[in-house]
Amino acid sequence: MQHARKPKLDVTYLDHNASSPLSEELLGELPGLAQRCRGNASSLHQFGRQSRRLISEATAGVARFIHCDEDQIYWTSGASEANTWALHSAAAQAIKAGRRPQFLVSALEHDSTWLAARSLGETHVIRALPSGLIDLDHLKTCLSAHSADLVSIVHANNETGVIQELNEIGALCAAAHVPLHLDCAQTLGKVSLNFEVSGISYATFSAHKIAGPTGVGFLIAQAPPSPLISGKQQRSRRGGTENALGVALTGRAIELLLQQSPAFPESLRQWQQEFEAAIKRTIPGSLIHGAAAPRLHNTTFVGFEGVTGDGILINLDLEGICASSGSACSSGTLNPSQVLQAMGCSDALARSSVRFSSGRTTRWSDFERVLKVLPGIVERARTT
Repeated sequence: MQHARKPKLDVTYLDHNASSPLSEELLGELPGLAQRCRGNASSLHQFGRQSRRLISEATAGVARFIHCDEDQIYWTSGASEANTWALHSAAAQAIKAGRRPQFLVSALEHDSTWLAARSLGETHVIRALPSGLIDLDHLKTCLSAHSADLVSIVHANNETGVIQELNEIGALCAAAHVPLHLDCAQTLGKVSLNFEVSGISYATFSAHKIAGPTGVGFLIAQAPPSPLISGKQQRSRRGGTENALGVALTGRAIELLLQQSPAFPESLRQWQQEFEAAIKRTIPGSLIHGAAAPRLHNTTFVGFEGVTGDGILINLDLEGICASSGSACSSGTLNPSQVLQAMGCSDALARSSVRFSSGRTTRWSDFERVLKVLPGIVERARTT
């Protein structure tokens, strides 16, 4: 029998790692910004100059926030494009030098990085530890064994929230004289990053992870990247009419991050601890993935023995609760999470896992609502 969602349920949204809905502040500013972005930013008339001004202001805001130069910032359609661009640029330099590109890519990367690496050159996998951290000894071995043109690492995994040891990774790459690409889609506004002193060659970001617009991101590159799209925009590196409205909204989202209450991250840390302790206390056979490693305070990825994650998600949705089974790019597939497999999880436990990820609009009452229904959902799933 098909179940229907309960009528008029308020929605509890705990899928911010997939996308944080556009903030109320930006929704309120959207009409005014749209009025100011009516012209092509490459045009010389006043409408064009106004769009150009908004792009310049947003670029300056990103530079202040990330501690980089404005001319190191390149606007894209999102982090997936930015990841592809970083690998494309490294590949172009290798080909120019007469070599087949070689990439060292961690087993924990986003699909956009994996697919780009495999299509552009030879790819070697850096193993992951059961904790969700990459194996630094294996990275060192890979750097010695291969003439790599780029090491690609996700700063914090979108499924587990595990934060990689950037200082150690950067030091190993610097000693081997290999450029480092860091996928920062999940860490913007959550983990501080100073591009000036990080030793990173490429860093990639996405606006909709910080309650900004979808379809906007940016690449930060130490040196000008190879051209991606023919055209004169963005210093002849990425042609095409710039998305002035999306860029302006992203600039405002960055400003709102700067205004965020200092107590907010601490609240998330406390809520994460209490939420996970309650899950383990009330649901036997539950396992928090990545709990032994440093993690984003907004992310809880938990496996439940004897159930399927999709079944849990359907029943949570019927209760008005939005969560996910991991990466949004892999949702809807029958395959277990590649990230959890790389961490040594069994296929059964990987398929049983559900991710809860919070954001600026989350309150402790959202977690309480989950805890009220989740034990019963899991128990019923195990007995049917």
